[in-house]
Amino acid sequence: MDRKENIPDGLMTKFLSGKRLSNHEITLLDQLFNDGKYYSEISDWLKSNWKDSEQATVALTFEEIKRKIKISSGKNRMSRLSIVLSKVAAVLFIPLLFAALYFYFNQSYSHGMLTFATQKGEQTNVILPDGSEVWLNVDTKLSYPVDFGIKNRNLLLEGEAYFEVKKNKDLPFTVASGNIVTEAVGTHFVVSAYPESPQIRTSLTEGRVKVKLTDREYYKILKPGQQFIIDKKNSQITVKLFDNDYELGWKNDELIFRLTPFDDVITKLEKWYDIDIEYKEALFRSETLTVKFEKYETLENVFKVISKAIGFNYSIEKTQIKIMKKK
Repeated sequence: MDRKENIPDGLMTKFLSGKRLSNHEITLLDQLFNDGKYYSEISDWLKSNWKDSEQATVALTFEEIKRKIKISSGKNRMSRLSIVLSKVAAVLFIPLLFAALYFYFNQSYSHGMLTFATQKGEQTNVILPDGSEVWLNVDTKLSYPVDFGIKNRNLLLEGEAYFEVKKNKDLPFTVASGNIVTEAVGTHFVVSAYPESPQIRTSLTEGRVKVKLTDREYYKILKPGQQFIIDKKNSQITVKLFDNDYELGWKNDELIFRLTPFDDVITKLEKWYDIDIEYKEALFRSETLTVKFEKYETLENVFKVISKAIGFNYSIEKTQIKIMKKK
């Protein structure tokens, strides 16, 4: 497509101004956004027009714009774009819509992958282009190619996520995490694969999944209620039954510990509340914790309960926590 011949003059400006586009113009704009060879041209145009726009004071920083863009979703690229603009338009002056679209476009085509990301203390729910729904736990990244749902349904996961997969026998749904790949056609399951965790887990709640290893010829088909665990250090594999309420506690806004080693308790609390905890690991190596908290329980109340159960003193200063073992 020759852009000068086929894309009407001022189409991008017309689109950003919110004016009604004809069906022909919408088709052309959609083709333009979906063809990667026009990436540099559009990117340069957006950047230039943003810089030439008048300065304005806005309620949303550029970092917040980019974060909202990264966790937005929709059934196709144009609908994703509409969601992005609707989220930022209410608080942005017109000049910064150029910036919002520029960041969206730049992120969308980065290495041909789209990424949803949550920070510590943040969870989100997204709908993938094929209609599958995903809940991301704290400090999690989920990436997939721009042709997801058309040529493949392959995702990369770092962190923890719960999936409700739309059935499509022609395009298996796969989640790669570490050295395991979880494959499903239509089912509900959880994958937990934090980089610092000693294990990777796949837990099936409904349907059927195949869990495969990428470093050797091995696979296991799970039934509902079964959990696949691989130890990162020695590659030992365990398949066992699991407690659905416990495994999905985070999705249901609950923080649950059941005979959980103290080090793991600390790691979860740091992610859940986006805090830093200082303590001497050696003094708590034999400690475990069994307790349940609601998502919106205050940090002060959580530490009151844990300190009594384990036996320690603590101090809280903003996001810095210091724990001292009682003598």
